Amino acid sequence: MVRRPSEVEPPRFGLIDGNTFYVSCERVFDARLRGKPTVVLGNGDGCCIALSPEAKALGLKIGVPIFQVPKDIRTQVQVRSANFALYGDLSARIVSILHDLFPRVEVYSIDENFVDVAGMKDPVGAALEARERILKWIGIPCCAGLGATRTLAKAGNKLAKDQSKRAVNAGALSVFHATPHKLDALAVEDVWGVGRRYAARLNAEGVTTAAELAALPADHVRARYGVVLARTHMELRGVPCGDLELEEPDRKQLVVSRTFGRDVVDPMEALATFATVACEKLRKRGLAAGALWVWLDGNPFKGDSFHASRAAPFPIPTQDTAEVLRAVRFLAMSIMRQTGKSRGVQAYKRGGVGLTDLVGAEDRQADLFFRPNEKAERGMAVLDKINAKFGRGTLGVGTVGWRVGGAMAGERRMGSKDAQWRPTLQALSPSYTTKWGDLLAVR
Repeated sequence: MVRRPSEVEPPRFGLIDGNTFYVSCERVFDARLRGKPTVVLGNGDGCCIALSPEAKALGLKIGVPIFQVPKDIRTQVQVRSANFALYGDLSARIVSILHDLFPRVEVYSIDENFVDVAGMKDPVGAALEARERILKWIGIPCCAGLGATRTLAKAGNKLAKDQSKRAVNAGALSVFHATPHKLDALAVEDVWGVGRRYAARLNAEGVTTAAELAALPADHVRARYGVVLARTHMELRGVPCGDLELEEPDRKQLVVSRTFGRDVVDPMEALATFATVACEKLRKRGLAAGALWVWLDGNPFKGDSFHASRAAPFPIPTQDTAEVLRAVRFLAMSIMRQTGKSRGVQAYKRGGVGLTDLVGAEDRQADLFFRPNEKAERGMAVLDKINAKFGRGTLGVGTVGWRVGGAMAGERRMGSKDAQWRPTLQALSPSYTTKWGDLLAVR
């Protein structure tokens, strides 16, 4: 007999998650999509990154390229290009509602937020109130999971989605308080922290549900599966192994990359744009880059699946976009010369820029020969303020490929009008909440 773990304390954490978030964001402003099979495609309109329940019922899977969807199914599906400016803005509005209702909020992802419910007299009521406000004020249906640990809260969220069928009018069914005694309906592969490999090994051992995993002896789990799954196991038993992360941990690298809309022979404008975006993110986090990484890929669908990359350190960690752009050009030209010698005229399908060896800008140590270029970095601060006020791309460095009128970066869009590398977004919805010209008119 497998012994059940004992009942633990009332919930300390909640997880509030927007149901099929990208699709729900599209449906807020386009009522024609409600109840219809809807697919959101990733950058470049390549693969399915979000599916409505109706689309899943047709057999579509996350990650499937849209061109592989059979024509008879494709004609039944409403397709939208990913509008991350819209999704990010609605996500921020959800977070503001949660801050009004809970003492602490951890923004875990664009559609998931952990909240602190410890000591609340009615945590279920608070979760329901949050759901109703988000649904009424923003239009996004949510489900909430509660638990003594973050893993139990995550499990409760999954069980709430299952029992409510993600219905807009689910009411109380949209909240589930998960305890070690109430995990029989959760498959072990759906437990936060249990990947495919762990799930396969656990299934071979006869462990198929979260309840069965929680009931295993702690020594057995640690000895057989290691410390990572041991932490998950303890949290399933109601023993917290971590608290809310209210501040984003320091990053080790920042990467910006895209699949190009068409094959390009000269990717310099694309790489310069990626570098500019990466530097903006770098300065926003108060970091400086100690090294740079640039790469270019061929088109595997045309039998050209090569990958070429170059990396180089900076003399001293930098925040200066101009310095990064000079290094990007040097590394990209090195790649292009090498691939040109071995392959002739080379076309590229994907490229990217990574800023690595990140350190706090205030923690840099100057030496006898090199020190931060304070004048250039003051100029970058002014540039950031102008772009923050008037929209990204208002002011830039060199021939970075911005143009007015898109939504990939909010008010601006990557790529000059005829740039071949610019991602193809054939079904992009308007920027309903971030661009004056796209605001809906009420008559």
